[in-house]
Amino acid sequence: MKRKTLAIIVFLAVFAALVATALRQELRRDEEALAHSISGRLQVDPQLEASGQADIVRTDRVALILVDPQTRHPVAMHFDTPLVPPMNFRIGADDAQGQALTGRYTLIAITDKDGEVFRSVPGEVYGQAQGSVALGDQQVVVTLTQPFRGTLFNTAPAAGGGPMEEGPPGPPERTISGTVRATPELAGNVAAGDRMVILLFDPELDRPAAINIVPVTKLPQPFSVSIPPGQPLKAGYSLRILTDKDGSPFHAAPGEIVGRSPALVAPGTHSVKFVMDQPYVR
Repeated sequence: MKRKTLAIIVFLAVFAALVATALRQELRRDEEALAHSISGRLQVDPQLEASGQADIVRTDRVALILVDPQTRHPVAMHFDTPLVPPMNFRIGADDAQGQALTGRYTLIAITDKDGEVFRSVPGEVYGQAQGSVALGDQQVVVTLTQPFRGTLFNTAPAAGGGPMEEGPPGPPERTISGTVRATPELAGNVAAGDRMVILLFDPELDRPAAINIVPVTKLPQPFSVSIPPGQPLKAGYSLRILTDKDGSPFHAAPGEIVGRSPALVAPGTHSVKFVMDQPYVR
């Protein structure tokens, strides 16, 4: 056998081995991703489309939200765009807000037209997966079945709003408010089009108890966030405020910044001077 032919055979054998190794690694990554996520199919109720209540276009996006059924607090959020149902989806550990996902959850889907997920706009729709879901579940079906009414569980909005809902502040005794600014060295990262995510964390559960998402106007900027009606009040909450540049508040994008309260803040506090002083890193 000529040396040149032998070299070609060796080259092809090495190349095939490298390709096979890469494929095995990719399959392993896919298996790990599936084990740490919930995946399935998002679809729209045909009657909702026929009635004209569902106005879905490619430029819309969908927010997938995992909610703890016991506390009714959101624990993970994922955005998909373009919105072209029926379509595949995946939400998992990477979308969680700084905590491990264990147990079973309610999976909610909300379409979004204007970049403000928790404000209802005509044509936006809502749906839930049937039954609870857990990491590793596949072939989960989420059907969008109702017009979106602006609350996490799609009930009529109560006074003061609901969890994951932007709106007017709730009762003063259930609200924390003040002014937020950025340190001089980070202020340049805040740009027109950014959103501000205001989070209250339950200190016992280490999970969000309330969230408000508003456009960034000009820093320093007033803020407020209210504990939803029906939730028992705690003596204090950990306050976290961050900027969001990519429409995914539970993901860190370049240029996003965050601040965390050094101590718990009591509900009913209305003169908080808050500073975002760190790059947002997950």
